[in-house]
Amino acid sequence: MPGVDQPSMPSLKQKSTRPSSTFSLLAAIAACVAALAVPSAALAASPATPELRLDPVGYDFGLQPLYNTAQTTFQLHNDGSEEAWIESIEFGGPDSGSFWSNSSCWSGALLPGGSCSIEVNFNPNEPRAYSAELRVKSAGVYFEAAIGGEGASPYFTSEPNPVDFGSAKVGDAGNTREIEVTNAGNWPGGVFIAVISGGAVASFQLIDENCTNRLIAPAETCTAQVRFRPVSEGVKKATLSLFGESDGGSQVVLTGVGAAPDPAPASPPESEPAAAAAGAAAVAPAPSSDRAAAAARRRIKALEARLSRVRAHRLRSRRLRARRTRMRRLRAQRRAHRIAQRRHRARARHLRQRHSR
Repeated sequence: MPGVDQPSMPSLKQKSTRPSSTFSLLAAIAACVAALAVPSAALAASPATPELRLDPVGYDFGLQPLYNTAQTTFQLHNDGSEEAWIESIEFGGPDSGSFWSNSSCWSGALLPGGSCSIEVNFNPNEPRAYSAELRVKSAGVYFEAAIGGEGASPYFTSEPNPVDFGSAKVGDAGNTREIEVTNAGNWPGGVFIAVISGGAVASFQLIDENCTNRLIAPAETCTAQVRFRPVSEGVKKATLSLFGESDGGSQVVLTGVGAAPDPAPASPPESEPAAAAAGAAAVAPAPSSDRAAAAARRRIKALEARLSRVRAHRLRSRRLRARRTRMRRLRAQRRAHRIAQRRHRARARHLRQRHSR
């Protein structure tokens, strides 16, 4: 009515302001809750660091003969509260190529408190020290164990070398020298042939030796006695060879000088029959040193042929062992590849089942 104050009506603009403020407040609260939930979800989604342990923590294979394969077994333990997936098993370090492995750790996830085995093989090809590390990778983390060993082989040295017999007269008893042979390697070994070859073989004789058919330990010695009895005048030279049953024989150079024999003593006058007999004896051919030298050369050729056969057999055996070693490594790699494929498929199934739950 005119002149009467009416209560003011709230405008449409005022009515719409309050719900908008309420919605804004609710949106701000939801944003805060979401911001607080994101770190928690990320923390829950991040995988726990694996707690794996190799037992033993290191291993030394010690002395191993060359081209011989030695084995040992490591145990991989899961000391954590979460299962662990093995991503790789490898070797590092300067001599990693001399080690390889076979493992049961590829069958699936390593459960808490569980363990699996890793077989480590060592095959040295040189007489020296080897060092490497066994490395197991899980969730980007490496777990390592130190491994090492030493290649072993006999190695023979001779003293003196060369051997100088000095001067000896043709036809005399000659000079004798003793040669000492020492195993300077780090593994027992022996020699199976002791022969004089090359040059004036007829002027040197191997009288005795105690090296053949015997196992000589490292730092142990044996001896050989050689006599120099020249069959003619002049400088004489030959070689004494001690061939090892394994790698590491020894060769000794022998030298001497053949001197002119003493002149024959003057004899009293003889009767004509005695003189005729002496002349006949002088005309008769004496045993020739050439025949002795030829016989010695034949013996040397026979021994060298035997040595060649033994060396060829040893080379074939070494190649066969190396081939077997390569085949074992190839089979181990193929087996590891197949196991890794099964492991990846099992892990994929495990993740799908986890997401479905």
